[in-house]
Amino acid sequence: MSEQTKNTEEKTNKSRACLWFGLIVFALAAVLAACAAHNRDGVESLVSSLFGPPEVALAEQFEDKPNGPTFDHAAFDGLLRKHVDENGWIDYAGLKADASILDRYTTALAKAPLDKLGRTDRLAFLLNAYNAFTLKLIVENLPIASIKDIPDAWDQVRWNAGGYTWSLNQIEHEQIRPNFVEPRIHFALVCAAIGCPTLRNEAFDPARLDTQLTAQSTFAHNHDTWLKFDEANNSIGLTKLYLWYGDDFAQVEGSVLNHAAKFNTALKAALAAGVEPDIDWLPYSWELNDKANTEPR
Repeated sequence: MSEQTKNTEEKTNKSRACLWFGLIVFALAAVLAACAAHNRDGVESLVSSLFGPPEVALAEQFEDKPNGPTFDHAAFDGLLRKHVDENGWIDYAGLKADASILDRYTTALAKAPLDKLGRTDRLAFLLNAYNAFTLKLIVENLPIASIKDIPDAWDQVRWNAGGYTWSLNQIEHEQIRPNFVEPRIHFALVCAAIGCPTLRNEAFDPARLDTQLTAQSTFAHNHDTWLKFDEANNSIGLTKLYLWYGDDFAQVEGSVLNHAAKFNTALKAALAAGVEPDIDWLPYSWELNDKANTEPR
């Protein structure tokens, strides 16, 4: 093949690639426009489905073991009671001063008998581990304005739980969501942001886990950061957790509104009366949930 022929072929291939790229961009733009025309939240919903967390099939993969092993979360419980207030605001400076206690707890997590834990003990363990690792990540990187200032915050494969080394994303999307039919976990896992659900000021306890998860969900569904129900205009603002994890909630309750209504009496009454409000997505603040950034809740 001559040099001239090679150059011609390369130009042709590049032209074809550019054409295909242009067609893909055009098609995506057309879909976005169609969604926007059909639903004011269509664009955001489509972007979420394309680039958001993976969808999973919720299933119960473990059974409780009444006489099985347990894990002691007392050290983490003490830290939370000391450095987190009743509204979930965190004293990160104080937590940093107690970093050695947090380090001992996270080190102990690595030696936990995770594979031998029963269903509820395992879920409580993973929720506490995720939150403890997140706090450690923040403390290590202070001062910061947001967890998003930390490169690959959710994708660093460095957190050892029960002898397994995972990223935060792996703990949530591979170890928790597919193994428990429990969408309330989305109001228990905390990403260190104001828009996130509040961090509970006690560790999750297998003996009280159902009560704690209900309390977390009830708190979120009765505060404007996560739910604003405008009955007069038949509209409701929901946290984007319902946008990002909508399928999790729908798998259990049929729709995001049905799930939200379990924890908000006004919405429950409206749905029972056959009134279904239009959904808007509330702003999601990624500002650090530090007590210095306190705002009303």
